[in-house]
Amino acid sequence: MIQAVIFNLDGVLTDTEACHEQAWRQMAGEQGIPFGPDIYRRMRGRKRTDALTVLLSKAERPYAPGETWALAARKNDLFNEAVASLGREAILPGAEETLTALRQMNVMTAVASSSENAAGILRKLHLDGLLDAVVDGEDVKRGKPDPEAFLQAARRLRVPTGACLVIENTLAGAEAARQAGMRCLLIGKERDAAAESLQSLRLPRLIARENG
Repeated sequence: MIQAVIFNLDGVLTDTEACHEQAWRQMAGEQGIPFGPDIYRRMRGRKRTDALTVLLSKAERPYAPGETWALAARKNDLFNEAVASLGREAILPGAEETLTALRQMNVMTAVASSSENAAGILRKLHLDGLLDAVVDGEDVKRGKPDPEAFLQAARRLRVPTGACLVIENTLAGAEAARQAGMRCLLIGKERDAAAESLQSLRLPRLIARENG
């Protein structure tokens, strides 16, 4: 029986992924570091510092710890500039309806995101009131594919890991869910995705059928 659904944020509930990509691309360009779809695919779903490590593996020179800290801060500034003008149009199709329906079904909901800005984005888009727990990059030491974020979300919900279903759009997130002992449905453009979006997934219907 599914007692709780834990969502990734970027690319699942909200369309802020483009803001992340834009910020990383600009920061990489400023440093003369090659940036393309393959490297970004490896960065997606990870904490900022972990994603930066992946990016810097393509750099022509090593970066000192102080430099990497400055680059992480620069990326965050660029991201915040990009999301400053976001409104409710950034909520992805089916996201708000899915959260509302699950609440009516007494299925608990949470967000577990590697983004350190997740809680603020949810408040900005007025989605926080539809969630029972939020775990973001500020709450965990290890980002996905480590399962820490999902395990912490389950603890906050007081739901066994085996009764949690994860909705992810990244391979790092799917691996984190697997390590947490949770079932996972992948949505988006990754290979083997169950659906393109929450709107086409029709999650409340799937859970109603599962819970009988």
